[in-house]
Amino acid sequence: MMVSVIGISFHTASVELREQASVRAGHIPATLQRILSEFPGAELVLLSTCNRTELYVAGVDVALHKDRLIEALLTRDANAHVAGLEQFFYVKHDLQAAEHLFAVAASLDALVVGETEILGQVKQALVLAEEAGTTGKVLHPLFQHAFKTAKRVHTETDICRGRVSISSLAVEFAEKIFEDLRSKTVMIVGAGEMAELALKSLMDRGTREVLVLNRSLERGENLASRCGGRALPFELLDDYLAKADIVISSTSAPHLVIQAESVRRASETRRGRPMLLIDIAVPRDIDPAASLIKNVYVYTIDDLERVASENLSKRQEAVEQAWHLVRQGTSELALQFESSGLRLLLRRVDEHGRQICEAALQRALAKEKLSSLPEPSREEIRVMAQKIVNKMLAEPREALKRAARNGEWEQYARVVNDLFGFKPEEEGAQKGEASGTTQENPDRKIL
Repeated sequence: MMVSVIGISFHTASVELREQASVRAGHIPATLQRILSEFPGAELVLLSTCNRTELYVAGVDVALHKDRLIEALLTRDANAHVAGLEQFFYVKHDLQAAEHLFAVAASLDALVVGETEILGQVKQALVLAEEAGTTGKVLHPLFQHAFKTAKRVHTETDICRGRVSISSLAVEFAEKIFEDLRSKTVMIVGAGEMAELALKSLMDRGTREVLVLNRSLERGENLASRCGGRALPFELLDDYLAKADIVISSTSAPHLVIQAESVRRASETRRGRPMLLIDIAVPRDIDPAASLIKNVYVYTIDDLERVASENLSKRQEAVEQAWHLVRQGTSELALQFESSGLRLLLRRVDEHGRQICEAALQRALAKEKLSSLPEPSREEIRVMAQKIVNKMLAEPREALKRAARNGEWEQYARVVNDLFGFKPEEEGAQKGEASGTTQENPDRKIL
């Protein structure tokens, strides 16, 4: 089975670049369908968060079609293409791709290691792929295994203890600057999960004045009522901006929500009192030009990495335990697929031996000296010949089983195919039967 991931993340690109590759949740099914039209029969899942955009692919030789897949992912319409981003994409194959997915779902590959939001985002990515009809026998069980592994990490380690979400870190960042948040007015722009987490963190620190603005006033009111804030119509954002000491914005808008000119007017009204603007949205909500305004401080999600690193060092033991579980989950997955491939290859070896034995017996028994033998004698010869074949194949079979247990399956399978003269297309057929897909490159590793 070929599984690959093509992605761009905070590891490889700044927020300015990541936002160009970001895909809104509402656009993911159409994006998947567009890619599927170029690669019929492929399985696809697209994960797009504030920190990463990753395309998981099965049934396609990504090593061969990497550039086409990236171009298909970045193409917004027939005449648009986001040029220059290809160099920031990474590609992982097979077990490395599986381990990467497990680490992402378990929040080990996150900017904020241990954050709880990412697992829900990975689950949502699978749901959207299922709605688009782009999952199947390969990616669906792979993602289910990732969820199982992530659950073990969250329940068996302390990796999620403390302030480990992006939203809570944004508040912690604000606290480092203003020290006391109780006297500050905070504006939350957006009413999604990240906004709610930020608001709860603020209330935990004693913040008494919180303004919630969302394009859906009803959703804003629901969030404000749950957390003790005050909801305002989104259209009043510019009017109330001057009242906010701290603005935390996390909408899913594809464009800037807070313009630099609006911030400039608010700053003038505030007569020199500082404003802190924290943008945890991708694409960004706040115009970067606002950072040039005197007494205005703008920070993006990338700026939270420093605080995240400090918190990570305190939980290093939990991180090591979590990585152990992720690698264990990857090994279990490998064993499942290798066992499937092992059964198929052993069946092929047995069939090969049976065919050779049967052909030799037919030729021998057809000769004049043996043709007159009675049936009981002929059957004894058949049994003896089959025992000889079984004896000869016994050690190769055991060697293959040992290889599957010891993680050396790929090398042994290739040698067996060479020794027995199995053609590449026959090997590919074995892999296709194991995974339910047809492989383009028979030399690729069986996951």
